[in-house]
This record gives sequence, C-alpha cells and structure tokens, in this order.
Amino acid sequence: MQDAPVQSVEPSRELPYDTLIALGGLLALLIYCFWNSLSLLVPYWDDPRYSHGWLVPVFAAALLWLRWDPAVLQRLDSVPAVARWWGVGLLMAGLSMRLISATMGTEVPDMVSFLPSAAGVVLLVGGWRMLIWTAPVIAFLFFMFPLPYTVADALLNPLQKIATIGATYLLQTFGYGAFREGNKILIGELKPLEVVEACSGLRMLTVFTAMTAAVAIVIDRPYWERAILFFSSIPIALAVNIIRITLTGVGYYHGGDPWREFFHDYAAWYMMAIAALLLWLEISILGKLFVDAPPAANPMRGARPTGRPSKPDPIKAPRHRETSGGSRAH
Repeated sequence: MQDAPVQSVEPSRELPYDTLIALGGLLALLIYCFWNSLSLLVPYWDDPRYSHGWLVPVFAAALLWLRWDPAVLQRLDSVPAVARWWGVGLLMAGLSMRLISATMGTEVPDMVSFLPSAAGVVLLVGGWRMLIWTAPVIAFLFFMFPLPYTVADALLNPLQKIATIGATYLLQTFGYGAFREGNKILIGELKPLEVVEACSGLRMLTVFTAMTAAVAIVIDRPYWERAILFFSSIPIALAVNIIRITLTGVGYYHGGDPWREFFHDYAAWYMMAIAALLLWLEISILGKLFVDAPPAANPMRGARPTGRPSKPDPIKAPRHRETSGGSRAH
C-alpha cells in the first residue's frame, strides 16, 4: 500500500483583516491621545524654517507605499510572543517619555515621543517584519517636528559664522575686496552685507536633510552608501548656503540693493536645485567608484581527481557511425 503524496501547503494570501483592524484601531487611538501635542505643530509649520513639515506626512505615506513588502501580511498571524512583549516595552518607553516631557514642560520632546510609541504599536501587532518595513518611514517623520529651542539657538551662531567666513573667502578668491567683521561682509566701499539669522542656512539644512533622507530610504544601494548620502546632506547644505551668500554679495557689488534683494528673495528657488544637482552627482560618483562584484567562479568545477584515468561520459562521448561494410559484434 503506497502512501498518498504529500502536497505542499501554500501560505494563505487572504488579508488578516482582524490584525489590520487592530493595528489601525491602536494607531488611531494613539493619534487621539497625542492630538493635543501634535496639533501644536501647525504654528511651527507656518515658520519658513519648518514649512516643509506640511509635506513630511505625505512623503511618509509615499515612502511606505514604495517600500511595500507583500511578505509582511503573510506573517501577521504568526507574530511570536517575544516580539509582542518588546512592542509593549517600546510603547511604554514612548508613553513614559511623554509623561516626563509633560511634567518638565518641554514641548518638542512631548511631540517626538509619538514616534517610539507608534513603533511600539507596530511591533506589538505586526512583529519584527512589519517594524523593519515601517522603521525608516517612522524615523522620517522626525523631520515634521521642530528643533528644540535650545538646539536651534545653539546652531544659529555657528552656522552664521561658517556662512560668513565661507562667503568672504569665495569673494576674495574671485577678486573682490571683501573682509569679514563679525557676521558682516564688507565689500569695497559699499554698506556692510549682514548675514542675519535668516541667512544662517538652518532652513536649508533642515529641508535638504529631510529630502536626502527620503532619497536614502528609496534608493537601491547598500546601507553604508545610504548613510554616506544622508550625512553628506550637512556639508552640501552648508556649501549651497555659502554659494547663495556669495552670489548675493556679487549682485550687491554690481547692481546695488535691487540685485541684492533679488538674489536674497529668490534664493530658495535655485539653491534647492543646486543642492539636488550636487546630490545627484554624488550618487553618480558613488555608482562609478563602487560596483557589484561578479559571482566568483567555482575553482573545483570541471576538476577531476588525480590518480585515476578519466572515463568518458557515456552521454557526451562521441558516437561512431557504422560503415556499410563493417561487421557487428555478436
């Protein structure tokens, strides 16, 4: 009696609606609990430095769609208990961060505590596979929050100084008689060109860093190349801001206040294009310098053990035709 053939059971392709409903319900409940702090983002997004915050949730949804992994849904019904306990711990850590921030009266950390709480809910319901899929997008949501006041205030003076020194150096390199006096640039006998806080490059730094993070998430490159792209956004943003101030100084030298105002007011339009061009050049250079190595050939392929005469392969051995007058062996 022969055994019945064993048929392979394919994983079910039906959507686990109960798990998805639980995930959506917990996320909606989390947003409701954080709404009093998340609603405070609107005044910050009206600030030109953080005006990109309106687009961050839209980009996050697009990134989530671009990173879609069908294997995530197939494993929602088999989440190990250990992953769920880690999710509970991460959720408790986020809620504790919010409780401490509310007690200390710190507004921005209270908002940011939404991110580890959301990651905890995803891990609790979807397991490690879903967390790996959504973690870059959850981290990208960090760019919709403003910088804490102490951090922004600590960055303004160094950024102003770097922008002033760099622009003065470029103007001197191009043959202009430029000198630095604090955060002011003296160009010939003209009035000083002042590099105010709005010209420090903080807005350019935050916007371009967010854009580079989105590119690093979706680009098909190794993780170390993505890290290089992301961290290179800082020097690129600083360099582009220095170029903007230099062009403003050149326009001010040759055309006076009208040209100075033109380069200053319309800088955001062409500076972001220059930054994107530099980022594209960096990606192209990295693609030329580092290429994927071809698979190594197996050195043992085709080798025969020594000591024994090789036998002809009966399949590949040539067959001799019988001649019409030849005898056949009996």
